Amino acid sequence: MIDVTDFGIAPNGEKVQLYTLKNEKGMTAKITNYGGILTSLLIPVSGKNREVVLGFDDLDEYTNTEYISNCPYFGALIGRYGNRINKGKFRIGDKDFQLNCNLGDHHLHGGLEGFDKKIWKAEILSDFELKLSYTSPDGEENFPGKLAVDVIYTLTNENELQIKYQAVTDQTTPINLTQHSYFNLSEQPKDILDHQLKINTDYILETDDSLIPGGQLLEVENTVFDFRTKKTIQQDIEELENYDDCFAFKESTKEPRKVAELTDEKDTLTMEIHTTFPGLQLYSGKYIDAGKMKKFGPFAGVAIEAQGYPDAPNHPNFKHGWLHPGEIYKQQTNYRFIF
Repeated sequence: MIDVTDFGIAPNGEKVQLYTLKNEKGMTAKITNYGGILTSLLIPVSGKNREVVLGFDDLDEYTNTEYISNCPYFGALIGRYGNRINKGKFRIGDKDFQLNCNLGDHHLHGGLEGFDKKIWKAEILSDFELKLSYTSPDGEENFPGKLAVDVIYTLTNENELQIKYQAVTDQTTPINLTQHSYFNLSEQPKDILDHQLKINTDYILETDDSLIPGGQLLEVENTVFDFRTKKTIQQDIEELENYDDCFAFKESTKEPRKVAELTDEKDTLTMEIHTTFPGLQLYSGKYIDAGKMKKFGPFAGVAIEAQGYPDAPNHPNFKHGWLHPGEIYKQQTNYRFIF
């Protein structure tokens, strides 16, 4: 059964619920219909529940001004367009569009009030499946078209949290949905720099200082971005101080394929990431500063976001980032835990 409890009152006065999913192995996922946020993910390692995502037990922690101003997006569903759009601008045919810019000169993660701040309609599909739905009206954050989105969270008995995305539109619109959890697999509270990470790709997006793509894919060989062989996050981080980069797999796939794995410093818990998306944004969390009752600081977690490429609508060679009327947007990401 999925347990449903009250989680607080949203800024608009609506009641918000928390949905608790449990599998037969003792794994537990807690999801709220405010922003579709995964607030907690407990893994039963050696008979003890281990919290592996950064999150809060109180809705106010997600809605207060201080938290929002720091832009951590803990555990949230991101849309209409995840990651960055250069200057918030794009063109459809002969018409130019200007989105709200909420990260300096650029649009980030859906704008001033993205999907992470919306109340989603929740529907329990089974003992292990929760469906969240949101319809974004034409013109929201200056995006064209009415976009209807469904996201299904499924907790399997194979210790896998699956996230399935589907959307349709009545006008051509940019789209890039993702899930923004920060992971920390350690048994005791500590940073993620000693975590071991492997990413199965030869390429990373070329970006400028604002993390806007130039349109090219760069090879990771002989660079600090080479995670093709598992290494700690901190091994080569000194040169950069922080990872915030999109690793590229070139194409989407119809079925999820393994693209990365993350292991705690004691090699007691591994998380595999399987996805259909063509990209994986790695953010090592240097600028995390969030929480009042439960405080999280720099490198408290690592975000590994399966998604499309940033600014894809402005790069025809990326060949994605758009949804047209009559099409169905479908993507899936699975987080599989091995212990």
